[in-house]
Amino acid sequence: MVEITKRKILVVDDEVNLLQIMKTNLEIEGYDVVTEMSGETGLVSAVVDQPDVIILDIMMPDVDGWEICQRLRADPRTRYIPVIMLTALDESQHVVKGFECGADDYLAKPFDNAELFARIKSVLSKAAKGMAVDPLTNLPGKHQIYEETRKRLERRGKFFAFIYIDISNLRAVNYKYGVDRGDKLILGLANILRDIVKADEEFLGYMGEDDFVILSVPLRVKQIFGSLTSRFDQTMSDICPEALKEAPVSADQQIKLAVAVVTNERKQFGDPLQIKNVALEVLKQARNVPGHCCADLKDFPL
Repeated sequence: MVEITKRKILVVDDEVNLLQIMKTNLEIEGYDVVTEMSGETGLVSAVVDQPDVIILDIMMPDVDGWEICQRLRADPRTRYIPVIMLTALDESQHVVKGFECGADDYLAKPFDNAELFARIKSVLSKAAKGMAVDPLTNLPGKHQIYEETRKRLERRGKFFAFIYIDISNLRAVNYKYGVDRGDKLILGLANILRDIVKADEEFLGYMGEDDFVILSVPLRVKQIFGSLTSRFDQTMSDICPEALKEAPVSADQQIKLAVAVVTNERKQFGDPLQIKNVALEVLKQARNVPGHCCADLKDFPL
């Protein structure tokens, strides 16, 4: 049996004693806890560790919590991770500024454990319900993708497919024809995927930049890929016909769809981030093939 990873919390605070107390209490409550004492290391940890919640002190010695929160929200890799601002300041203007920077909740020091635990459960619940969506695609973001993947991991004895979809070399569209057309292509793909996905059975999310994820079952992969490629070609023709008229280029320069499929049919996983990282490795195979390509972990074992 694979052990399901505990919910991970990143606490960023420069008070050593408080950090240790919070770490101990949160671990007793059943969370996996990562601590950092500076804003810059906290930002790195947020990207690397992909926590479920970030508890962030405002008054930090290097970069204040407001700026850290803004940078978290500006990065597609951390944009949808819930943030609880933690500070000794309780003036209303500081509360307002925290929310303006993108914080999900606010907790003033001193606080008791019951309130802290309640705030954490509240932001986790909101994230799980998909309340945060990407403004361009209107799809759930990375954090919701991880939540849905985690749910499938917990369904013992049921196979699922993590389908990672990438528009390879979208930067060429942005560079040659403008970011607006690049965004239209992303939105066009989002609409195609929304039509293909069975809303009552499958999940569709936007990883950020040019990447999407569908959570489905292995038997649906071939059908999804077949429907997707023909419709994407038409969308590409409508939005950027000039690109189709250009001389053929090598596989690593083509604007195409690269798809990676990871299932739990032959390999067991314990963590959503592990599945995503395996998918990114499989995706390298799809990117190296001319034209649209769907690479499956079963064919490229890692």
